[in-house]
Amino acid sequence: MRLAERKRSAFLGVNEVQMETQPSLTAPEFEIEDKTIRTLMGVLYEKSSREEQHSRRVSGYCFALGTQLGLSLEQRIQLGKIGLLHDIGKISIPNTILDKPGHLLPTEWQEIHQHPVNGHRFLSAVVGMDEVAETVLAHHERYDGEGYPHGLRGQQIPLNARIVAVADAYDAMVSARPYRNCLTHEEAIEELRRGTKKQFDPEVVQA
Repeated sequence: MRLAERKRSAFLGVNEVQMETQPSLTAPEFEIEDKTIRTLMGVLYEKSSREEQHSRRVSGYCFALGTQLGLSLEQRIQLGKIGLLHDIGKISIPNTILDKPGHLLPTEWQEIHQHPVNGHRFLSAVVGMDEVAETVLAHHERYDGEGYPHGLRGQQIPLNARIVAVADAYDAMVSARPYRNCLTHEEAIEELRRGTKKQFDPEVVQA
């Protein structure tokens, strides 16, 4: 399959298109077993329906990228769950910031930058969620070391976090905001390619 077709199936093939020739690309609904985590998710989704929709799309993209990277079903299911939970730390951010229709102030960006740390704190308190917590903490790290919160680079960043970073960025690009228009699928893919070795893991972008 050509690269463009594989990339389209990894992103557009989740939820919107049933891939008859590659049914493994169709993401299942992921269940979060822990009651506390489900409660936290409910709080975030009640704060912002946009965050719920974003998390569900990122979950599907993570599962599909895991398929393209040849990960096991168990690993892909874990990725799908992480996609649902990657922004759980935003429950600590005021709605005035989450739903702000314009550009954020520097002080507001500081609060946004705390959401991976907050998410890690919530999740690491739950038994069996250590790997998920570490991925959530690292999903805004950059391949070139210019990300946050710890400035990790390259292979220092967990693979799952590198996958979430690509899925998260793609969804942000193709989703409209009050202050900007969304990109097309092709434009978003080109942006991801431009970010290779800077923001994103080249292997994940090429998946």
